Amino acid sequence: MDPESGILLHQLLRAHHNASMAALAQRGLQAISSPRLLLELYRCPDDPAQAPTQKELADRLHSAPPTIAASLKVLERQGYVERRTDEKDGRRNRISITQKGRDDVARSMEAFRLVDEHMYHGFSQTERELVCSLHRRMLENLYQIGGGMKHEPPPDPLERKCDPC
Repeated sequence: MDPESGILLHQLLRAHHNASMAALAQRGLQAISSPRLLLELYRCPDDPAQAPTQKELADRLHSAPPTIAASLKVLERQGYVERRTDEKDGRRNRISITQKGRDDVARSMEAFRLVDEHMYHGFSQTERELVCSLHRRMLENLYQIGGGMKHEPPPDPLERKCDPC
């Protein structure tokens, strides 16, 4: 195995992040502090009773609960999310995306699509599918040795669904 492959992967991720942030800024969306968290909420149904809890979000995103809590505070101040007390358990809050959040996620999806189009320029559809398949396998391998909070593959980012809680 090439010892530089990890460095190359890091450079790729950093370049993708920078290009994504530039694309968001071009659309006036640079204030979105946690696009991945917002995207997860965007996939959920509009029904507040089915909205995830903070703990469920942390599990789904393979993040520590305090990290999710800090991100949610910022997103709430920005008007992107709201917390509602769970009707069945008053000790739990359910997190929902606001209409402003939905609108800005939809606009940011176009920015991400354009970045991906540039990144995959010259790749055939078969090559794109292969790259995605290899990335999922790499994630699963890393999750098996503690690379995430849970040992399960990430959801397909293009699916818009939220498991009922």
